Amino acid sequence: MRHIICLIGVVFILGMRGVAQDGVYLTHYVFDQFQKGKIFFKSGSTQEVSLNYNTLTAEMVYEDGGKYLAMGEPEKVDSVVIAGRVFIPGDKKFYELLCRCAFPLLAEYSSSIKEEGSNLGYGMTSNTAAATTLRSLIQSGGAYNLKLPDGFQIVAKREHWILSGGQYRPAGNVRQLSNIYPAKKEFISHWVKDHHTDFSSNDDMIALIQAIDKN
Repeated sequence: MRHIICLIGVVFILGMRGVAQDGVYLTHYVFDQFQKGKIFFKSGSTQEVSLNYNTLTAEMVYEDGGKYLAMGEPEKVDSVVIAGRVFIPGDKKFYELLCRCAFPLLAEYSSSIKEEGSNLGYGMTSNTAAATTLRSLIQSGGAYNLKLPDGFQIVAKREHWILSGGQYRPAGNVRQLSNIYPAKKEFISHWVKDHHTDFSSNDDMIALIQAIDKN
């Protein structure tokens, strides 16, 4: 069962694999350890708490007395700041806000779970089995712990999106970006070629979107 955080006065690279201070590998969190963060509510109130983003469950998770619990009611949250990085809720997950450009650039961090021994042969795995395993982990609270049980592999993924007209539009290649900026298709193609843009890199994408804005 997911836990809902109770707030006073109010009824949260692809370097996602890091080593926490206690030596635990945080394979399914964005940060290598839980850090003090600040939650900004749409009501105008704020709260400071130790936070991290769980890429398996697409939830902000907070630490409370050594327990790791999912933050409830993200629809009441305006933004979350962790280690100077801004995350905003939307589409049942949190995105990192990378650039406050004319059309904001966002990064989505996610991961899938693979249980050792679940291979069906010929390089195939069972998505149904993986989904069932994830649900079991969430129900038991295991998906929120710093370390997953032995025998699980995490496949990390990062995607970039442009928030345009209230819609999250994919920005994973030249064609997708050209659909968002049709008048700048030629500029985008030349920039990507000249700068060898890596569409999975936050830094490369920030530079590209800022250049589009200025062009």
